[in-house]
Amino acid sequence: MTDAGRRWRRWRGWRQWTLRARLAVALSLLAAAGLLAANTAGVVLLRTYLVAQVDQRLTGMSNRAVRTPPPGTPARTPPNRALGSDFVVYQYRADGTLIERSGTDPEASPPVLPGYADLRARAGKGPFTIGNGATAWRTLARPRDDGGLAVLAASLQEVHATTRSLLLIDAAAGGVVLLLLGLVGYVVVRIGLMPLTRMGEVAARITVGDLSRRVPAGDPHTEPGRLGATLNGMLSRLEAEVAARAQSEHRLRRFLADASHELRTPLTSIRGFAELYRRGGAPPGAMLDETMGRIEDEAARMGLLVDDLLLLARLDIQRPLARETVDLLAIATDTVRDALVRAPQRTITVAAPDSGPVLLPGDEPRLRQVAANLVNNALQHTPESASITVRVGRREARPDKLGGATGAVAVLEVADTGEGIPESHAERVFERLYRVDPSRSRTLGGGAGLGLAIVSAIVHSHGGTVALDTAPGQGATFRVLLPMQ
Repeated sequence: MTDAGRRWRRWRGWRQWTLRARLAVALSLLAAAGLLAANTAGVVLLRTYLVAQVDQRLTGMSNRAVRTPPPGTPARTPPNRALGSDFVVYQYRADGTLIERSGTDPEASPPVLPGYADLRARAGKGPFTIGNGATAWRTLARPRDDGGLAVLAASLQEVHATTRSLLLIDAAAGGVVLLLLGLVGYVVVRIGLMPLTRMGEVAARITVGDLSRRVPAGDPHTEPGRLGATLNGMLSRLEAEVAARAQSEHRLRRFLADASHELRTPLTSIRGFAELYRRGGAPPGAMLDETMGRIEDEAARMGLLVDDLLLLARLDIQRPLARETVDLLAIATDTVRDALVRAPQRTITVAAPDSGPVLLPGDEPRLRQVAANLVNNALQHTPESASITVRVGRREARPDKLGGATGAVAVLEVADTGEGIPESHAERVFERLYRVDPSRSRTLGGGAGLGLAIVSAIVHSHGGTVALDTAPGQGATFRVLLPMQ
């Protein structure tokens, strides 16, 4: 395997660690690097300081050692008690002959000095080090007044011992500090990542279908808190969308089943009459004319049902409606007039406001269909003795009744004095293909259950609402509210 491949495997191994482990290791490495740098700097500074102190003492003692004594007197070497421990002084004549060596313990291992020529070359250039480690000596060579040479050497054994002790102390203290930092860092990282852990648990439950789970609320000023709030908002929207989709799919399945049933009835009738004609059961004449008329009626009813379904489909995709100024009072008046033409025996009236026309922006053909469907619904489901009243007016909107809208709204009410609608059915009358009496069919005077669904879809596409007020034996009132702006 190449070096690049090995590096890639190591990198992938690091990426496979948990975030908690990576953060803990990174913090520990950072702390170790900081401690190492601080301890190294401390040891270097301490050694530099101690060596400077030794150099200062060497320089001070050399000032006396280089003076030439009067003739007949010994060299002025500092007394042993002035030298301190581990100090050695060498006195040389100008020809390189050693005159004297003095120190605290002259018999101890002395420093290994370079040759006289080398010492003479270094004279007056400051202290220098010979040897290394515990055997290192700090050495200073200075010319004497008589042309000779004074060499002073101080052992660095104590400096070495001090720095070594400091290194051991730093290593021990650093290890303890690293251990404590690692434990504290692990705990802090664990606590800090606790919200992410809970988010992972919530996500695991969501994968099995539990969309009601939420992340506990955290501090919105922290990143996990903001992430949790965003996740909760996303889950709420997702839950609502899934619920809406499930409800829509349920309605669609029920709608398809009901639509298939409604279309099956006229198709069965058409097939039956066609079979009757094929077998010769409808000879030319009145019988054949009646058979063809029934086929035509069933085809027309099927066409109306298909038209209603297509209208609902167009309203579902929210195609933009035509907007023009519409007089709701004129629509109500025309609808009542048309209804009286179809059912002259019924009592149908219009209750109009005294303030004149009720104008609002809207799609006039669709609003006429709303009024016509409501009146036709009342005609179909009430006895001939019941009266029907169409009321038109205006009033101020209540935000809880019109999706938060304010201002004036137009009101269209269709009330009857029939038997009313049972409470168990009142909440579902606006559903598609729903009929209060399932036994009623188109051929028996009933509808397919699309008229009120179309009313609801058109009203909502205009930004309005439609509601039903009813009670058994007290009639029914359908109330439509439409914004006038």
